Amino acid sequence: MSEREIGDETGPAAYDRVERELLGDSLDFDREVERLDAMGDKTRFAILYLLSQEGTVASGDLADALDRRQNDLYHHLNVLEEAGLVGKFRDGGSRIYELSPLGEGTVTPLFDAIGARADG
Repeated sequence: MSEREIGDETGPAAYDRVERELLGDSLDFDREVERLDAMGDKTRFAILYLLSQEGTVASGDLADALDRRQNDLYHHLNVLEEAGLVGKFRDGGSRIYELSPLGEGTVTPLFDAIGARADG
């Protein structure tokens, strides 16, 4: 089953082209835009970078690194999880976060490209 929802709505020609050439029959345009939007927040961008570098990070360690209260970060972590970019598991009383397979395939190449521009 695909993420794409079939509807009667038609959008601008550019949207149709993106769906046809890039997303095909298996990806939903709005869902992909939501993923990119989730990454565009400064705090979430930093969280994704830390996870890409460290592998797994406890929520308390993320809070310390970002100088935020742990409860303040849960909104951001939930947005990233809903976007399918991070996953979490429990280790004792701690929530541990990591990039999801989708996040690894999306975020890691993005940060590699940004790093290459910074070095260039």
